Amino acid sequence: MSFETDKKKVEGLGSAHHGAGVWIKERVSSLILVPLTVWGLWGAWTIANTGYDGAWAFVRNPINAALLAVTVLVSIYHMHLGMRVVIEDYLHKTLGKGLSLFLNFVVCAALAVATVISILMVAFGGFGV
Repeated sequence: MSFETDKKKVEGLGSAHHGAGVWIKERVSSLILVPLTVWGLWGAWTIANTGYDGAWAFVRNPINAALLAVTVLVSIYHMHLGMRVVIEDYLHKTLGKGLSLFLNFVVCAALAVATVISILMVAFGGFGV
């Protein structure tokens, strides 16, 4: 029979004191994504039934290219934060957690770089496109 207090039972199991910052970043990125999603829906409606040339012309517009890049970057950042929280909350082995956090960062960074390069190639006609 143990006579530990409730506080003693849970000591060391609480917050690492960084969750609030991630929570705020998730909420801010969500708020930024709201108008960008509305713009994205408008853009999809605009290029619907215009074919390849219409989509090409849409992305060649510098404002649309910039908004598309911002939308992708904020979405990837938001995904990175969400996956980080899931990994930190549900993986408990140090090696698995560290490797998963590293892979989460690498995959998100690779996605961000690849999509921005692709948008820039279409927008500015680079690399013989």
